[in-house]
Amino acid sequence: MKRTLFLFIISFLSFLFSANSYAFKFSPMSLSLGVKGPNSSALFFLENDSNQAIAVQVSLAKREMDVNGVESNPKISDELTLYPSQLIIPPNEKRSVKVAWFGKILPTKELAYRLIAEQLPIELEKSKNKKASIKVLLRYIAALYVKAEDYNSVILITEVKNSDKKISIQVENSGKKHQVLANLNLKFINEKNKKEILFNADNLKGMSGENILAESKRIFVFPKSGKFAEINSADKVKISFDKD
Repeated sequence: MKRTLFLFIISFLSFLFSANSYAFKFSPMSLSLGVKGPNSSALFFLENDSNQAIAVQVSLAKREMDVNGVESNPKISDELTLYPSQLIIPPNEKRSVKVAWFGKILPTKELAYRLIAEQLPIELEKSKNKKASIKVLLRYIAALYVKAEDYNSVILITEVKNSDKKISIQVENSGKKHQVLANLNLKFINEKNKKEILFNADNLKGMSGENILAESKRIFVFPKSGKFAEINSADKVKISFDKD
């Protein structure tokens, strides 16, 4: 997934959109909490800018990601609280949801969560010509992080595999904070023949902008074509990006 998909997902569970449909705005899409004092809680905001009341359900889940970038969202225990979890937002009004850390054990690294805000399905009235009603569900998925200290990320390319048809690049974040690979650049250096091959964000689609969570690894695979065909597994690799 691209970075924009790690910060939010808006999904419409309908192939049609009606001018009579109504939805809401949600912010922020990424937020960090501490574990003590006023920084251990924060507010998310939901705004109904339509002329109809809407119902919204809000929930929390853990955020885990495997080496291929596939995300899973197990249930949380009681380390975080959320209030309220269900809201009726009147027309043209704004409401807030408070999230707070209540964990008894201090995190040894940044913990990643998802806050999910869903507009509950709304049955629209059938029109006079008896067309089927349209259900629209708007869903936001925000990033929520909890950390005990001012942690940092440590990003390295730890392995490059060269096969007949693919180039696999393994990125490791040995630090205690997540890192988005924004504006990513890679430089492959063949010390034997002094050759350098440069890749910018446009060459690294599917890798640039990706989120590497704390103490985790990701593997990115590219077809062995163009400049990628010139890469050797023994090349040294330098990585640069816009650090958070």
